[in-house]
Amino acid sequence: MSSPPLTPAQTHALFDILIHHQLYGEIEAFKYPDAIDHYGYPFKKEDGTQTTSPLLQNMFNKFALRLPGLSDIGRDFWQVKCRVLLRKMAEAELSESYDKGAIGARKALATAISSVLEYISRGILGGFPGAGTKEGAKEKEYDISKADDILQAWDDGVREIIYGDLLDDMFENTAATGKLEDHTSLVKAMHEYILLNLASFMHHIFIMSPDGQYMIRLIENVHRLVPYYLVKQTLRVGNAATMINGMVKLVLTKVSVTAVTNWIGLTNNSNDGMNLMQQILSTVMSWDTAEFQKKALKLESIRDAPDKKVYKAIKQYVYESRDIHDAARDMSRQESKSIIGVILETSDLFIDADSLTEHQHEIAIEYYSNLLSIRDREELTKLLCKMQPDLLTPAIRDVVGAFDPVIRGVHTAVDLSGTITDLEAFLTDLIKVSKPKKARPDSRNGEGSQAGSRSSSPAPASIADKNADVSIPTVEDYVQLLRKHIPSCHKFLHQVTKNAPELANQYLDYAKACAAEFQMHDSTPPNEDRKREDGQYAAGNMTGPIHSIFSSFDPKKQEELKRLLDHHSKYLKQLKLTSQSRLKAIMQTSHPKETAAGKAVPQPHTKGTTHGPGMYLSRWHSLLDSTLITPATLHGPVRRGWEVKGELDGKGLKTDTLLVSAQKHQRASSRERGFGIGAVADGTGDVVERRERRRDGLEEERTKEVWATVGREWVGVCKGLEILGED
Repeated sequence: MSSPPLTPAQTHALFDILIHHQLYGEIEAFKYPDAIDHYGYPFKKEDGTQTTSPLLQNMFNKFALRLPGLSDIGRDFWQVKCRVLLRKMAEAELSESYDKGAIGARKALATAISSVLEYISRGILGGFPGAGTKEGAKEKEYDISKADDILQAWDDGVREIIYGDLLDDMFENTAATGKLEDHTSLVKAMHEYILLNLASFMHHIFIMSPDGQYMIRLIENVHRLVPYYLVKQTLRVGNAATMINGMVKLVLTKVSVTAVTNWIGLTNNSNDGMNLMQQILSTVMSWDTAEFQKKALKLESIRDAPDKKVYKAIKQYVYESRDIHDAARDMSRQESKSIIGVILETSDLFIDADSLTEHQHEIAIEYYSNLLSIRDREELTKLLCKMQPDLLTPAIRDVVGAFDPVIRGVHTAVDLSGTITDLEAFLTDLIKVSKPKKARPDSRNGEGSQAGSRSSSPAPASIADKNADVSIPTVEDYVQLLRKHIPSCHKFLHQVTKNAPELANQYLDYAKACAAEFQMHDSTPPNEDRKREDGQYAAGNMTGPIHSIFSSFDPKKQEELKRLLDHHSKYLKQLKLTSQSRLKAIMQTSHPKETAAGKAVPQPHTKGTTHGPGMYLSRWHSLLDSTLITPATLHGPVRRGWEVKGELDGKGLKTDTLLVSAQKHQRASSRERGFGIGAVADGTGDVVERRERRRDGLEEERTKEVWATVGREWVGVCKGLEILGED
């Protein structure tokens, strides 16, 4: 019997690379309108063609379409409403990070989704190892104050969920009690692992990410506009049908003169205004648009500004077609020339780009970035709030109709008004915790924040509220935030499983079906040839296909690939060790200690953690930090994401500016500098963060060499996974 062409570690590394690049490629393709036309079931696709998104389509059918409620929705919802909305979104051609000179919010969102989904995709393709493991995990006692026990409990718990009956036990115990303390040691340890990783993820999103304060600003603006009182009053209605109808009317009824005349039959105009949801979205985006317009006007009147013809050329280019934009980006990359230089040289105004000084070029890039932000919000408002005919409103009505039995069951089992109160309080505390704040001994945990303290002012939110010395939020702050509010989730789940057992059993069956997707086909115990150093299978179910693809290359190419795979294997191992060490660090400062009375209290800490656990965070940044960015000067090399950072102004608005001149620093007020906004805007980029982002970006570039060689054959294998219709 011949030996396999790759070691288990090399196989695992190749599997990781293939899933990583293919999944993000499928997500990135949705910026083009024809991606949804080649997606496959449940969307309409031409007969005889294969899906171009096999991983996304496979996961969507196995998980989303099985969800009780969503599984009953009509075919028209997917093939007409959703398909058109997704196509229209792609046709809007929202701005690219390359043009803006920094990582954009859409890029950050797409890469974040990809970094999480790639773990799910590897799980359903390769499977989770379940054979040859120790018995008695459910009866074992785990010490949730020890990181090693937490990590072991997570592996044991996932294995019991996939291959055992832990889900049944969890549902049974949840129906009996709403307290985490009453569950088994295994469940409590898994819960602790999830909580710590979720806190790390939230901290990374809202603090370490350059978009973090901007996202908090958006959340706060929406939070201020939601009529919580009316929502809670409507949810208190005892009759489920009346309650559902009332909520639909509150959120989806369009209020305008045209809507009234249409209702009484005087007119029949499809443009009948916006509903409450659309009004909130439109208002928030209009606030952003107004701020960006002010910034653009200020740049036009700045000292030593470019000639007015430069601004005019940029304005014209922003609203050009996709083909022109793509051609300009290609020219910029090929000629190592700034996108501003290409815009000016291709303009019909005949502007000499070399006439711009370095300072004027920086102003022009910031001006262009602001115009792109304005256009993005205009397009989103047209699509979500003003499109005719309106597809978003009927699509939401279809979803509500499909979930009607679920909503009725939850309404009977749970006090939904109290649930909304809990949600409101959580969002209030989340916003408070996520803002830089005056350093006070008792302010780090966000205690004392009440839902009623939320301002009723409709003005846009600002992160620069006070002139004070500040402390930047840490991972421990988010741990305490979750510890404070997680009992609300426990209470909700307890009430549903106890008071609506039929509904709970539907979701239990759904959870079991999803867990079964992660089982390995081969249940024989692992042997030394198939084990990795860390005890996991190489690529599980996909080991054979991967070895077959690799064997098809000539020996010289195989040796080149093996060197890259060995490097990537060491990289993954280092990421895992780093994640585990950071988990231990957080537990030392944030884990609750029990008093003599048996009550758990948070452990006080004076110095928080700014780097949380999670290998997926590095995989996320490997995509972000390898993103191509326009050159910083008229003539210069194309940059990568790790070389630039998005920035914020004093109100939490993104500027995506590249300005580093003294003039820029003069514009920053002493209040903004004193509030530490620069640190938050840059994602608190300390030495560790910068070093790791550079490392992740370079590793991404290295793995692209592997993908370029093996990717085509791998995609061909994955296309065979396409789900053609209902089971």
